[in-house]
Amino acid sequence: MQTEKEIKADLLAALNAVGDERLALLGFKRREASFTYTRILHDAEQDIVFAADCLPKYQPDEEVHLHPTMRLCMRPVSKVALKLVAGKKSLLADAPEIIVSQPIEFAAPKEQHIRWFASGNDQMKARIREIVAFIERWLAPFLDELRTPHDLIRIYERGDERMLKQRHWYLFVAAAQIVSRGNRADALSVLENNLGAPGLRKRYAVVFDTLTQGHPLWSAAGISDSEAS
Repeated sequence: MQTEKEIKADLLAALNAVGDERLALLGFKRREASFTYTRILHDAEQDIVFAADCLPKYQPDEEVHLHPTMRLCMRPVSKVALKLVAGKKSLLADAPEIIVSQPIEFAAPKEQHIRWFASGNDQMKARIREIVAFIERWLAPFLDELRTPHDLIRIYERGDERMLKQRHWYLFVAAAQIVSRGNRADALSVLENNLGAPGLRKRYAVVFDTLTQGHPLWSAAGISDSEAS
């Protein structure tokens, strides 16, 4: 059984050998010694992170469990979301720069979900090939639809099951409504529909207050109070 350092070295070697070229065709680039591939599409920064659990106790006969994640960032949306919560980063999962971070499997139907385990260099390369094929088939088309704040609204409005819908997701959708449409009423509607229960409304009171009252947010976002109403 290899050490964790040796396993991670095998992962980097496998990414270099069988991952970089194919993911580059999709626009994703990786820095040397990094486990993260990144591409920029319009307003979106999209990452694929090759996370791994080395020497997993829940699978003691395997050296590594590979569980890549997708990460989506949109600076204009994050900037407004942070203003909506009056700087309280905890309401945005302490990561206001990240719109969503979720396993890549979410991009596929449940019957297509896979767990990737490997032991040794040959298996590592085989698993990376499988993951890249999964990305090509399922994840890349999903990420192609996530380029702008308007895309976030569209994904929300159709209830797309490929998006992990944690509570802070709705704050980002509300922020996207302001960035994309300058529409405070629609942003408030998102919150009312998803965070409007008494307990949640209390927790997110600062956001409701920001949206229902005149607030410096609008001028900071380039939106007049009358336009945002």
